[in-house]
Amino acid sequence: MSPARTVASLIAAGLAALALVTVAVVLILRQYSRDEAIRDARVVTLAEARTAIAPLLTDGLLGGESAALDRLDHVVRTAVLDGRVVRVKLWDGSGRIVYSDEPRLIGRRFPLEADELAVLRQGQVHADLSNLENEENVYERSFGKLLEVYVGLRSDGGRPALFEVYLRYRPVAATQRRLLGALVPALIGALVVLSLLQVPLGWSLSQRLQRGQRERERLLRRTFAAGEHERHRVAADLHDSAVQHLAGSAYAVDGVADRIEPGGHADDARLLRNTAARLRQTVREMRTLIVAIAPPRLHEEGLAAALGDLLSPLAARGVDVRIDTNELPAIPDDVEQLVFRVAQEAIRNVASHAGAAHVTVTISTTAETFTLTVADDGHGFDPDDVRASGDEGHLGLRLLAELAVDSGACLDVESASDLGTLVRLEVPLG
Repeated sequence: MSPARTVASLIAAGLAALALVTVAVVLILRQYSRDEAIRDARVVTLAEARTAIAPLLTDGLLGGESAALDRLDHVVRTAVLDGRVVRVKLWDGSGRIVYSDEPRLIGRRFPLEADELAVLRQGQVHADLSNLENEENVYERSFGKLLEVYVGLRSDGGRPALFEVYLRYRPVAATQRRLLGALVPALIGALVVLSLLQVPLGWSLSQRLQRGQRERERLLRRTFAAGEHERHRVAADLHDSAVQHLAGSAYAVDGVADRIEPGGHADDARLLRNTAARLRQTVREMRTLIVAIAPPRLHEEGLAAALGDLLSPLAARGVDVRIDTNELPAIPDDVEQLVFRVAQEAIRNVASHAGAAHVTVTISTTAETFTLTVADDGHGFDPDDVRASGDEGHLGLRLLAELAVDSGACLDVESASDLGTLVRLEVPLG
């Protein structure tokens, strides 16, 4: 990946993180301000209930005594109702509204919910957003979003009562806006600065990674070239020493057999000729090995001829082999070596494992790509099983795949049990 793309990725990741953090902070602040508003409403309502309402709460008031109701109404309208508190209700234990600043509610009954009953019995305080869809809240709907707070009280005779107030939600929203306005810009600024600080760091890391990648590719090319050189040296040594000596020994043993046979040593002569035949077979096998190690025809006669040499042992075993090529362009030596090594490893696996009856090697080219495929109809294999077992039979292809990637090429192996194997190498040209 280029440095510019790396930096762009870092900036994009930073912006995504910035958006996520901003959304999270907004949600947290909204919830925090709502919780704080509810807590303040509980504290204020509890204080009003105990200081202004509790002294007036008598059994007579709960029984509907007119004078007691008038005193409570005066206190509510002068000390409780204000720009924030818009409705007051006083309930008895049966769910009847004993008093409200909205006269149409007085005397009506509504079922108390579980949390309201708990507050009524235990004398607690509870606050939450009001559900204005409830029937009891028909006269509060015009106020919009409200908080409702209710406090459990006792009359002078010990009868339970529920004091309830409704407060406007606008102050809560205003608090949310203040918190967000104060904190979000600072948070966004800090995150933007952090994202910008990542730019030089990302650029530096990308440059170091690219230098490391170039060095790795250079070392791989040197290693591959050194391996090719060493293979050619070993092949030359084998051809000039061991192969020549074995061939000469075969001729010498044949000569000895020819000299001793007329003297009545027919059995010994036959043994010597068998030995000479085995020596000549060994010479042929060593020459095949030399071709595999360093194909002499690869650069001299071209890739197609070298691939034919690779397939000839399979043809000798009765396998139907075929090479399909079009007119091949001139390609760099390193590409030619890579193509040959992949074909060599694929054909070696066919000979060792596949049990194939047909093998086809295809070379095709376009203006942009050089493609090699080696296909067989053999036993095939499950790639997952091979990776799990660490089977060395396909280790060469895995190593060549790594070399192909480092050379900008792509090596794929497609196989399945009883469905044969297809090895495809694609090398970009130019």
